Amino acid sequence: MDHPFVHRQRVRFGETDMQGVVYYANYLLFAEVGRVAYLRALGIDYTRDLTDHGVDFTIGEASVRYQAPLRFDDEYDIGVRVGEIRRSSWTLEYVFDRADGLRCAEARTIQVMLDLATKRPTRILPALQAILERAQTEGAG
Repeated sequence: MDHPFVHRQRVRFGETDMQGVVYYANYLLFAEVGRVAYLRALGIDYTRDLTDHGVDFTIGEASVRYQAPLRFDDEYDIGVRVGEIRRSSWTLEYVFDRADGLRCAEARTIQVMLDLATKRPTRILPALQAILERAQTEGAG
């Protein structure tokens, strides 16, 4: 499997547009749902592992490529994997597949590590970097 972590969801009515398909911007919300679930599966506690150490992250870049529609009440999987890891940022790559396997969209976000005191980019914490590097090769869960 190309994305070792998968989180199952169901499209809610409020996530669709007047055409009855998922509103395009909601795929970034789906990515956030997947990102949080994936980090949790990797054992990363947002408070204990980040903010308690004076760091946080923000999204520096996001992109989505649409391939097929998701509609109200469709079950779908959010697949997530770690992409490139740099000095102060890392990439997460997502796929959104309908439960029957149809690929509906692909997305990518770049998380930038920030120093909470200065609000400036800072080096990824060594412990976090180790977790991300292990996930690149082993997957999660």
